[in-house]
Amino acid sequence: MNNRWQELKNAAEKAQSEGEYSLAERLWYEVLHESVGMAPTDRRRALALERLGECLWYQEKFFEALPLAEELVSIYTEVFGLGNIETASMQANLGLLHVVLRNLATAEPLLCDALDVKRRVLGANHPALRRLEDTYRDVVGRLKSDESPAGIVSARQWSKTGRFEPVDEIVAGQSTPAYLTAEDALRLWLPVFEEAKQASNSGDWQLAESKLAQGVKLAEHFGENDERLLVTLEGLADMLDKQDKHHQAQPVLERIRQIKIVNFGRLSPIVAEANNNLARCHYYAGSYDAAESAAFECHQIYEKLYGAEHLSVATSLANIGMLYHMQGRFSDAEQAYKRGVDIRTKRQGANHPDTLKLLQNYANLLRDLKRDEEANHLQALATGFMSGSWKAVTIDTDDRLTLQGEICKQCGENLNDQGLCTTCAIVR
Repeated sequence: MNNRWQELKNAAEKAQSEGEYSLAERLWYEVLHESVGMAPTDRRRALALERLGECLWYQEKFFEALPLAEELVSIYTEVFGLGNIETASMQANLGLLHVVLRNLATAEPLLCDALDVKRRVLGANHPALRRLEDTYRDVVGRLKSDESPAGIVSARQWSKTGRFEPVDEIVAGQSTPAYLTAEDALRLWLPVFEEAKQASNSGDWQLAESKLAQGVKLAEHFGENDERLLVTLEGLADMLDKQDKHHQAQPVLERIRQIKIVNFGRLSPIVAEANNNLARCHYYAGSYDAAESAAFECHQIYEKLYGAEHLSVATSLANIGMLYHMQGRFSDAEQAYKRGVDIRTKRQGANHPDTLKLLQNYANLLRDLKRDEEANHLQALATGFMSGSWKAVTIDTDDRLTLQGEICKQCGENLNDQGLCTTCAIVR
């Protein structure tokens, strides 16, 4: 593979994962330029088109993204054929672009075809279909009434197939002997782990993933309770997450959770954090039932450890509320949001950024429930002013599970910027 292409791709991935979309856009255009002369269906060109399109989408540069999405539909159709779920994902992306550009007549058949395939493959009741179905219904309704689109299209609806990335098994890598002494395993593991760290620091997450997968096989020889196995698994999960390989990260994060349960017991903030990470991964993979189970277990641990009014409980309630919201369980979502807002208001004040962010989520729920007057009131509290009009498109880059903050392992209070607990003066 072209070395310059790989270097540019690594830099672009890193910039995009850090939210530096302007820099990422420039780098992705350079990556795309490096693909000139490659075969039309070369996976490297498809990857560059897909990531650049996503980058433009997050910046609301929809006209610029349109020809990229059209080329991707053509590539996926040629490689996988019509009726394939990967092709359907590209058709859905193209359809969403036409929605936000108000080309409803063009968007409708694209969204219809994509939904038909996704329902056939995933099942009619799969939660991942809900937002796309809502968008499609809105488009059909507005075509019938000859109205311009005013519905909300979320950034989370943009599909990432990952099919043009090499699909490696979690344990891929060089083969290792069936039996190694601990000394031999350490001698082999250490350089592999260091190479993985270097690859990660340079933004070559694919190489880091491969090295860490190899490192996991070597670290197995240290024993299930060895910290080196745990840190290698955590590194592997992080690399998979950075590449949006959430389905592959799920079993890795589940194993991390089980190891931590054995070592720390179920009623531990460390296990709560492991549950939260697992829930977040399930959420991004569209496995909302599994995400709910892990998020609820995280919530129960924090509540038992620190009481019902702790800030960690508020964070877990916000996550659970979001999951219920995504699944259309509006009544359950409202209860979770209400409790979370109450806790944050009491503990942090009504004007704290975390309180205001949760109020915004609650307001979005109320809009979905057609309770616009209440939603406008919460919107005013969250933003400090009353919005006079709706935007046709809302790109929500914060549509994700909240990460738990750094907390003291002794008392459960938040640590300050220096990692110091102001309550018991323990440094993490």
